[in-house]
Amino acid sequence: MNIKSYQQLAKVLDTPPMFTNIFSLIIKEEDIELLLVLSEKPRSVIEVSQLLNLPENLAEEKIKDLFLNGFLDKKIQDRIFFSTKSFSGIITSYLAENREEILGQYAKIFASFRINEQAQKAQNNPTPAAKVYPLPESISTISINKTIPAPISVILSQNTVIQILEQARSYALRDCQCRMIYKNCNNPLRVCFTLNETSDRLVERGVAERISLEEAKEVLKKANEHGLVHMALYSDWLKGEVFDICSCCSCCCSPLRILRDYGVKHHVEKSGLVAKVDIDKCTSCGICIERCPFNARTLENDKAYTNENLCFGCGLCVTTCPTGAIHLE
Repeated sequence: MNIKSYQQLAKVLDTPPMFTNIFSLIIKEEDIELLLVLSEKPRSVIEVSQLLNLPENLAEEKIKDLFLNGFLDKKIQDRIFFSTKSFSGIITSYLAENREEILGQYAKIFASFRINEQAQKAQNNPTPAAKVYPLPESISTISINKTIPAPISVILSQNTVIQILEQARSYALRDCQCRMIYKNCNNPLRVCFTLNETSDRLVERGVAERISLEEAKEVLKKANEHGLVHMALYSDWLKGEVFDICSCCSCCCSPLRILRDYGVKHHVEKSGLVAKVDIDKCTSCGICIERCPFNARTLENDKAYTNENLCFGCGLCVTTCPTGAIHLE
């Protein structure tokens, strides 16, 4: 084994020192040169073939294998281009796609490292570099018009998720990446969606599946029953381009954990909606208080109230209120 080759790849992919040896467990030595070439910039199969002096069919076969195993990103423009993922992207794929066994002791260590690193970055960046974007017409149900960091995590109501899915070119169902990595609860796994190009890529790799809109609605209903919060990730806020819609729990979801445990609020954006209570209909059953993941619900004088400063407008209180006393505005 050529240790120096693995060390070179680890350095190029910004691998933390404690994980330098991890690539020897998952990457064939013969593939290192190809990964190094694709780490420089996105390249086509023909370019890789020429650079490495490989027959085009062999270069294509190697690239396809690395792509299917989560080492490469794929981008379609005028041609198809491939690029090597970062260290974090590669290991996240292994953990999120139920392949952590091969990582051995590194699996738990990386999961802990990942959340701590994300929290530290969030804490050290209280005013993320971002532009003030106008609200795209394509998602006009979300009333946000202020400085937003990118990538953007936005809390969504169930109805808004359906509207976004209806507007997507394609979408697919996949396992929740955070619950696969952290395993802190027994909530359902197969409840998250990828959209458009991301959807196509994961379906091609066999880690997501095409479903109908009616099937998607059933998935959303299941997620809601388990008290999971819908959250969208935007690849381009200005264009209103969503690439991922998660159904999140506060014990596994990275942005919600960082919000709950570290008090970092600027990485999760509110839905633009707020829960309102019809006091006359409220029977003070307390269900909404138990359901709220943001501690925005209180009982006062035997009636439920919303702390609008804490409410993120997820709608979990609305869907389980037995008397219909709560609605989103």
